[in-house]
Amino acid sequence: MNTLRNVAAFVAAFLVGSITMFALHELHMTLWPEETMPASTATTEEFRAWMVTLSMPTMIAATVVHWLGTAAAVAVGMLVAARSATTGQRAMWPAYVMGGWFFLGGIANAIQLGTPMWLTVTDALGYLPVALMTGKWMSRA
Repeated sequence: MNTLRNVAAFVAAFLVGSITMFALHELHMTLWPEETMPASTATTEEFRAWMVTLSMPTMIAATVVHWLGTAAAVAVGMLVAARSATTGQRAMWPAYVMGGWFFLGGIANAIQLGTPMWLTVTDALGYLPVALMTGKWMSRA
């Protein structure tokens, strides 16, 4: 039963984290409509040209959105995952797994979009700390 619960925790965490991230990106694009993303059929060069036009608040907001999606994934994963049979504490593995999963996704996204190096580094450095802080906070609940 614990195995099924942990598989469900991974799937739920991935889905909720991804949906949260996409929904917040949509909200973000509503707040800054003049900087709407190119169509999904755009080439890598078109995405890179678009990235150059983005303002600092837009880039920082996108980074915060990524971190909030990661936090949502960790929170849901920890709520669904099986607790320790001996201590009854929440498992921390969703924090590690989701932090790593969204970190890799963030790196892939940065490569695809051609984000500036400072933004890539800032974005990447936040995933694991956000995941671990959320995990620590959730383990107390």
